[in-house]
Amino acid sequence: MMKNLTTKFLKSTILMVALVLSIASCDKVDEGRNSIPSVSFETALISVNTETGEYTAVVNLSEPARKDIDIKFQFSGTAIENEHYTVDTKEVTVVEGQDKASVKINILNENIWDASLELKITLAPSADYVILPTTNTESVIMFTKDIVLPIVSLETEALPVSTNPYNQDTIAFTVKLDQQLTVERELNLSFEGGMVIGTDFTINEGNNNVITIPEGVSETTFSLEIKKKDEAGFKNDFKISIAPSDPKYLAVSQDESSYTLIVSDPLVDLTPILRVSALAGGAGFQIYQAIKATDDSWVGKVVINSSQNTEKKNYLKTHKNQIFISAFDCNSNLTGGDVLRLADMLKFDTSDTVIADYGASKTTRFFSTSDSLLRFVAEEGNTQKGKLSTANQKFKANLILRADWETGTNGNKQWHVDSKANGGDITKSTYPTFATMEVELVKVEGTYDFTLEDPEMIFDAWFKSSSPYFMRILPDGLKITKDGDMYKVSYKLYPR
Repeated sequence: MMKNLTTKFLKSTILMVALVLSIASCDKVDEGRNSIPSVSFETALISVNTETGEYTAVVNLSEPARKDIDIKFQFSGTAIENEHYTVDTKEVTVVEGQDKASVKINILNENIWDASLELKITLAPSADYVILPTTNTESVIMFTKDIVLPIVSLETEALPVSTNPYNQDTIAFTVKLDQQLTVERELNLSFEGGMVIGTDFTINEGNNNVITIPEGVSETTFSLEIKKKDEAGFKNDFKISIAPSDPKYLAVSQDESSYTLIVSDPLVDLTPILRVSALAGGAGFQIYQAIKATDDSWVGKVVINSSQNTEKKNYLKTHKNQIFISAFDCNSNLTGGDVLRLADMLKFDTSDTVIADYGASKTTRFFSTSDSLLRFVAEEGNTQKGKLSTANQKFKANLILRADWETGTNGNKQWHVDSKANGGDITKSTYPTFATMEVELVKVEGTYDFTLEDPEMIFDAWFKSSSPYFMRILPDGLKITKDGDMYKVSYKLYPR
């Protein structure tokens, strides 16, 4: 009996062991059927030379895929998509039976001007795979490049050393590059010296100090416009410098990154032409003035009294506006009477009108009271030679009958009597006139040279007037040319 019990126990034990083994065997089969593979990058960190143009990142499964598995990626880092790199897709498929796949990164080498860019690819979560923190869950790609930045420089060889703000000059600057750009870049302009953009000067006719360099060029230009300033004695060392808006993309030549322009309106000493004092105690100094004839000679020499204007610097002060009378016949009792020589340019159709200039002394005839007609414009370091200009201005004159002018003896003619009664001030006159003529001095262009043994000033003056009496009949022998609605007369002044 004991033997039978032992036999039964052994059979039961064997049966239980077999059952346990059977259950354990079934569980193992089920685990294999339902397991989820893990995924990781083959490489965690790598440096890639951007000149290769591409890089392929590989992902691995922990076991062959039992079905197609889509693996998704996320991209980050200092490298910018579509500027430094592109990707065709942001997910790849591991086909059934395979255990790896790859994603291609296209590297935009020509756009990369930073030696420290990086691209980080991270696995995105999915129900089809697991991401184990102990594996390569991300891959960092370090872009490496031997960067040679384009070098920009200012072309300064042809630039002027100085400019006079009275001239209102525009100066063209050239920016050169040692290689063409593949994309446009920007330069910042900075200024030193105290002059203010928009107030004292403009850049490309505006107030923007940013210059754009287009792609595909080896040089570009910008313009500096100095605003007009009538301030004799002004001087400013104006420094202009260039710098890239982003130094990652451009380098600047250390030797040619700036230029200093002397903006100066130096004082001009007029004593070389002020030699002989005016006669009869008159104001100023005697200067000869002549007008250009049709044969290009200088004719009609007269003396005008002038001096340096001590209030309005760099202007020649001409007493009682005598400076533009070289076409007048100042000899009394000749045709037209004792009138300003501009009457020769007026040439009335009849001989019964004259210009009332008021006053019998040769130093007091005038159109209107303006005493600074010629402006001297010099360059820094050379004030003895330069240009002549003027401020736009207008002169007025009253027209009276010739009979009123000439009736009576010298000193007792009706107009002279009126002049004496009003102390030579024509604005106080109540004498009847039949018209008022206004002549506008539009501009003066010429040069002066005080380095000559006989210093001289030669210039063209442009006049215009709406008066029907102005330039009605051009005087014979004088080289007066019409330019639109203006008449040009050429003058020469030199010391007596």
